[in-house]
Amino acid sequence: MLRVLIVDDEAPARRYMRRLLEAAPDVRVEGEAATLEQARRMIQERRPDAVFLDVVLTRENGFDLFEGLDHALRVVFVTAHSDYAAQAFEIEAVDYLLKPVDPARLAQTLSRLRPRPGAYLSSRSRHGTRFIKTCELTLVQAQGDYVRLCSAAHGDELMHITMKRMAEQLPSPPFHAVSRSLIINLDHISHLSHRPGSQTQVAFNNGLAPVVLGRTASLRLRRAMA
Repeated sequence: MLRVLIVDDEAPARRYMRRLLEAAPDVRVEGEAATLEQARRMIQERRPDAVFLDVVLTRENGFDLFEGLDHALRVVFVTAHSDYAAQAFEIEAVDYLLKPVDPARLAQTLSRLRPRPGAYLSSRSRHGTRFIKTCELTLVQAQGDYVRLCSAAHGDELMHITMKRMAEQLPSPPFHAVSRSLIINLDHISHLSHRPGSQTQVAFNNGLAPVVLGRTASLRLRRAMA
């Protein structure tokens, strides 16, 4: 399910975009915002996957939305002005739609936004967007309001997302959730070793440091590998 937010200062424009988006399969509109303050609050509370954002608001500029924003968010600009396109793609916008939005053109945008398990994860920060190959990812660990992506090739990366939503973006197999706080790439396991107290040490074939699982997580992992 693709979760989106609409940001536009004109109510008719918001209603039109909502109708188009709600008619598309596997899309849920999480809310509408008329100002950047409202949009920031909704983004922090609801954590959408993407925002459909107008550029010229009543007294604001849509590009200012990203200042201080810590949530990895994909953006599609929806505007009546064609002269902001270059600036939009400088901040790695997914698409740039001109009003009135054509439903067929929107369908192309949504296909770009929908997660494609097995390809890449995108992590957005104030420094830009980093794309991480899922095949190079070994562990996903919960860490407060973030998850830690552990990769031998690229080190660790923090991403602001829930474990549940992260699991939805990872192909299964080879990824398997052994607990609420840990997902393991089964293809990266070299061997398992018994430890005292029904624990298991998991060693990896790429040099990443081993992890030790408790009894319940050990059982889940062994069943997944059987």
